[in-house]
Amino acid sequence: KIELVTDIQETIKAMGFQAFSLTDMIESVKKQSRTMQGILGGIGAVSLFVAAIGITNTMIMSIYERTREIGVIKVLGAELQDIKRLFLIEAGFIGFIGGIIGLSLSYLISFGLNKVGAGWTGGSYISVIPAYLAIGAVLFATFVGLVSGYSPARRAMNLSALEAIRSE
Repeated sequence: KIELVTDIQETIKAMGFQAFSLTDMIESVKKQSRTMQGILGGIGAVSLFVAAIGITNTMIMSIYERTREIGVIKVLGAELQDIKRLFLIEAGFIGFIGGIIGLSLSYLISFGLNKVGAGWTGGSYISVIPAYLAIGAVLFATFVGLVSGYSPARRAMNLSALEAIRSE
């Protein structure tokens, strides 16, 4: 059994002999894989942070450009929650579109890797993106958009209607 290989190898080493098995190589590959996942996870986290700041900045600029419009909407009787919801939907939509674009690029890169790598692996796939991961990624991007847009939406909601109408 494969589970006994490590124990037998340790017994042989305890006798004073050198022993090598494929489990050593598997552990080495697993360690390299964990390191690579950590590095790529760090890059992903920085990218996510930059994207969140970008969405927040876009929403703040949208509020500044539409201050007068927000004032008119308030004077016409819109509730504060409606204004907040308007900007949250916009921020969520920005995140959703970004998720769709990122997913499309991921599928394109995966397709390219599988085409190039087919000769190396004997026809098996190098990159597989399961449907649950694709859907989860788009939902997560939408969630990041909503979280990033929350503060600007509250700012739009709290604008004074009269001062907003007077602004140029």
